[in-house]
Amino acid sequence: MMWQRVPKHTFLKASRRRVATCSLESLNLTNHRTYNLCQPNHNQFTFSSWRSFTSFHGITSPENEDGREALQPGKKTAIPEAEVVKSDEDKQKIRESIAEVVRAELSAYFTPKQGNTQIDDDEEKEIVLEGYERLLQMLNNAQARHDNMKANNTLEYTQSIMDLGELHYQLGNMDQSQEMFMSVLKQLLESNADVDEKSTIVVAQCMHSLGAVHARCGEFDEAFRWYEESLRRKNEIIEESSSAESINSYHFELGKTYNALASLQAMRGGIQWREAMSMFQLAERHQLHGHLSDNGDVLDMEDHGVERHIFEKLTPHHVQSIVNIRFNVGKLLQQHAQYEEAVDTFRDALDVARIDVGRMTIDDVKDYGASSVVGHPSPSDRKNAVVELLVQIADCRASAQNFDEAAQAYEEALGYHIFFRRWNGNSDDSNGQEASVLPTTFSSTNIKLDFENATTLEAAIRSNLGHALAHIGQEKLGLDNYEASLKIKRQLGGNDNIEVAHTLMGMGAVYGGPLRDFPAALNCFKEALYIYRGKMNELTDEYGLSGSNKFFGDEETVEMDGHIQNAVNNIGLIEAGLLKDREDGITRKEDDTEVDAVL
Repeated sequence: MMWQRVPKHTFLKASRRRVATCSLESLNLTNHRTYNLCQPNHNQFTFSSWRSFTSFHGITSPENEDGREALQPGKKTAIPEAEVVKSDEDKQKIRESIAEVVRAELSAYFTPKQGNTQIDDDEEKEIVLEGYERLLQMLNNAQARHDNMKANNTLEYTQSIMDLGELHYQLGNMDQSQEMFMSVLKQLLESNADVDEKSTIVVAQCMHSLGAVHARCGEFDEAFRWYEESLRRKNEIIEESSSAESINSYHFELGKTYNALASLQAMRGGIQWREAMSMFQLAERHQLHGHLSDNGDVLDMEDHGVERHIFEKLTPHHVQSIVNIRFNVGKLLQQHAQYEEAVDTFRDALDVARIDVGRMTIDDVKDYGASSVVGHPSPSDRKNAVVELLVQIADCRASAQNFDEAAQAYEEALGYHIFFRRWNGNSDDSNGQEASVLPTTFSSTNIKLDFENATTLEAAIRSNLGHALAHIGQEKLGLDNYEASLKIKRQLGGNDNIEVAHTLMGMGAVYGGPLRDFPAALNCFKEALYIYRGKMNELTDEYGLSGSNKFFGDEETVEMDGHIQNAVNNIGLIEAGLLKDREDGITRKEDDTEVDAVL
């Protein structure tokens, strides 16, 4: 039912990534290339949230040599234990914050609707709701179906409540989701319905879902207890089941809970990561039950043709669940600075995701609407998985200082993201042949900005691409992407959005470093400083703190102060550079005058 990936905002405080707007002091202002550019993480989005591609669960981008060395491939890293939410007040504030973050993540791939856009009835029929709006309509439809049912103990009525709980979970409404799942669980346990095999699996699913709610809220102990009990019951169902037709689906359910437990261990940090890795392997083994050889490997894994055949037989829901497990393994390896292994794992997941998208038809998209199966991936979810995996590959390359391949992966992610916005599947006569439909290469010089349909995700990718290109001596092309990102952010977030400041800091580093355009750099840094100081005033104003800002106020104030100091330092360095240029110019002029006098 609930396919689980290590969520980016499962525990909001841990997932608020530090923005590394490092000072220009480490830059060689006379060098053609710059190796310590200001690189922001895209985690602030005042009206929702920018996507972030450069760190994982609070692991900061190092700003000194010791920190950078710690994240080099092969270096042993110490992952800190995640902070656990303990007080009831903290728990409630976290829960209230999650819905806002989830809405932002659901909206990142799609173009925001303009409030003044006029749509006639015929056009409205052609619009396919996506992201947040689609889930809201699905929730309304599910609620209407449930309200029309007469309360009873049938599995159909129970499933209607489960659907409501799942949709509330996907929308980030954690209290409502928990209430739905708990009501189903109490009803089944009090009626002794769990003696029936079908009801027993629903009980285990409810426990799994309750674990997912607590995990997302950072309540790790409660999550662990629910997952453990769900795991125990699912194992018992498999041991006692006499239904050969259902056994694969039971193993699939067991794999979901192993994946969830492994994700929980990864979120906890500390020394549990090896245990998490073993659980991820168990999760995939159970989800591919019936497609495994005696040694537990996917049949003929080295033969990609056979592997494709295996995954093409699975439903999109099943395939995306495998993709999620491999995604989680990649993130865990990335967290521990094992970048090559992480890239290999992400590519394995990418191969599977491409197979799934390659078989998507136009009818699949047309048939998928607000009445589709709750908890199953939409066509957009399946396409977005390809983009997200490419971004993760690019992140790993950038973290390993391999900016050539990072830029290539970011270009591919950006190209697919733009391509998928207008591609709605294969025609009926294409027989799902991926190679004839999906592009294989992209070049940033050919990826034009479609400003009318730009998304927050595009802004984030272009900013990261600009950073990578600047590192390989492609400063002007990097600036093109920075400027495109800046234009999108100004349009979607406003001129005073903190993400605008982050991009300005990156642009200023390029102007002030390899390009030595000090006036342009100074303008960028001064505007960024103005925005940072405005945000600091909002944070420190007693009446300006509300919602998540009130809970995270102290932490954000310290972070904002770091941005301000970096901007101030950069302005000082640029002004010193301008002064030196003036002095050098005066000296050269005096030297020329002396030569003329001698002559």
